[in-house]
Amino acid sequence: MKKSDLFQMALSNLRNRKTRTWLTVIGVIIGTCAIVIMVSIGVGIDKMVTAQYSSDNSLNKITVYSGYGEDGGEEVALDDNAVSYLQGLEHVNLVVPIVNVNGYTSISRGKYSLQYAEIKGIDFDVMQQIGFELTEGSFNYADKASTVYFGKEVVINFADAQGNPVKYKYDDNYEVTDCEIDPMKDIFMMGTPVYNQNEGTSTVTNEKRIKVGGIVKNDYKVDYSSGTVYVDIETAKQLVRDYNKLNPTGEKATLQYSDVWVYVDEMENVKDVQNKINKTGLGCISDEEGLEYTKKIMKVVQLILGAIGAVSMLVAAFGISNTMVMSVYERTKEIGIMKVIGCDIKDIKAMFLYEAGIIGLTGGTIGIIISIIISAVANAVARAVISSMSQMEDGMQIYVSSVPPWLVLLGIGFAVLVGVVAGIAPANRSVKVSALTAIHNE
Repeated sequence: MKKSDLFQMALSNLRNRKTRTWLTVIGVIIGTCAIVIMVSIGVGIDKMVTAQYSSDNSLNKITVYSGYGEDGGEEVALDDNAVSYLQGLEHVNLVVPIVNVNGYTSISRGKYSLQYAEIKGIDFDVMQQIGFELTEGSFNYADKASTVYFGKEVVINFADAQGNPVKYKYDDNYEVTDCEIDPMKDIFMMGTPVYNQNEGTSTVTNEKRIKVGGIVKNDYKVDYSSGTVYVDIETAKQLVRDYNKLNPTGEKATLQYSDVWVYVDEMENVKDVQNKINKTGLGCISDEEGLEYTKKIMKVVQLILGAIGAVSMLVAAFGISNTMVMSVYERTKEIGIMKVIGCDIKDIKAMFLYEAGIIGLTGGTIGIIISIIISAVANAVARAVISSMSQMEDGMQIYVSSVPPWLVLLGIGFAVLVGVVAGIAPANRSVKVSALTAIHNE
């Protein structure tokens, strides 16, 4: 018999038992939905994480720090020579050295001085290029040396000589408000601390007026800037030199970079650049490593969720097998007649496998359609809930579920496979039916 004839016959047989067929198909639909929705949750979270990383250049960023090499010997300094080497690496677009000047300078406003904040030196000319944004002010500075940029919570880290902090409040969005210090209007002073080793005291000298050029938007993908003060890198270097000059008896500050941000042209080249950096003895980390680790975890989650959903498909397989076994018993005479008129045993077996496969295909297809609808609704609800609870960033993508094409094909293919496998035993039973016995019994 032709395959098309077998298919038509199988389809006709299923139509003749609509109620039982549809009950079996519903079991496959539930099983398919369970597997696809479970796996789609893992896929959706993985997609959202990747989208958040890829929405900026953080995946192309490598943070380099001083290291001790593979043999753990002398420290490899992160100095100008290291920066020159990094700039010469293939696929590197930009190198941004950072100088940490905590303890080497003092910032004050009236009776208050800055107590608990990180002070970083960075090239002001590249701040916008690498993703820094301002909530107030602008990057149009008149004098780099007398300009600083504050993180949004720097002002609450000022305190007087007795340790009393400035007065401030938080609004409903946990933003600083009603603070004694207005960074965009007040005048600040920046000087060099001079330590008296014998008395254990310090004074500030060489003070100059500075102006806050703007308030840096807190964006962890660029830098943890909430409690950070940014000065121009040349100013930072001068602050270190002034500190060493005014503190001749104390421990000298080493003029080297706390870390260097290296920006690679393409994400695919990040690992290669990292390997080259590691060979020099310098240490480095990147978000690409974090993303890769997260993806490995999400694959495990997808497998676990898929296994949970597969239990429903296993139940559906028993339903298909039961339907086909009952079909064999009910069609004993039909099988006997087919054998008497010379129908090939393989065709009889194929007919039952076709029926089982059609049940799997129908249930799998409908299950996929329902899963896609559920996924779309879940994502819409998640976006609505998250946007109502907090302010979403522009372009932020929220996924709690995602059904990619490969999952569609996998879901349908698995449903058909389960149907065919479940139909093998009943199909084998059908070819063992004796033609004479079948006709005689009927």
